Amino acid sequence: GDRFELDSPLATHEVQRLGGDRYSIAMGVPRFDPALIPLAGFDVAQVRYPFVLDGRELGFGAVSMGNPHAVIEVDDVQAAPVAAWGPALQASGLFPQSANIGFAQVLARDHVRLRVFERGVGETLACGSGACAAAAVLVRSGRIARSVRISLPGGDLRIDWPDDAAAVIMSGPAAFVFEGEWKQ
Repeated sequence: GDRFELDSPLATHEVQRLGGDRYSIAMGVPRFDPALIPLAGFDVAQVRYPFVLDGRELGFGAVSMGNPHAVIEVDDVQAAPVAAWGPALQASGLFPQSANIGFAQVLARDHVRLRVFERGVGETLACGSGACAAAAVLVRSGRIARSVRISLPGGDLRIDWPDDAAAVIMSGPAAFVFEGEWKQ
């Protein structure tokens, strides 16, 4: 069929085939409560949290998409020192479980360029939960619309967040990567 469920380590997600190689997946409702992210040192959710690195204020938004994310808005994502700032924020002690650190450049209300430094991995070509996190944080701060194109180094995703209580919907291409079996 055109709809099915996909189990991940974090949740069960509803997937819909849109046609061709395009699919949408319900990624869950963003959680901004610091205790649920988790984010240490804050009792109340904020739009922007303070973080100073080498004397420079790098405020960030934070959200859980089932995994912890920080989003730093930058003027030029290509020039952003992702490999320096990402690990610094991960190691700051603010995120007890570490976090994926997104660097977002708002190009228009419906278009964001994003790079993500993933916990345990480093910079990646694409990060679906990171794209959803960036959209949620930027919608919450009033910077973008609820339907947005997120351009990552590996390609574009469409992110839709109908309202605050709804799941974020991620749409984009899917490709066959491998086939395998796990033996128990």
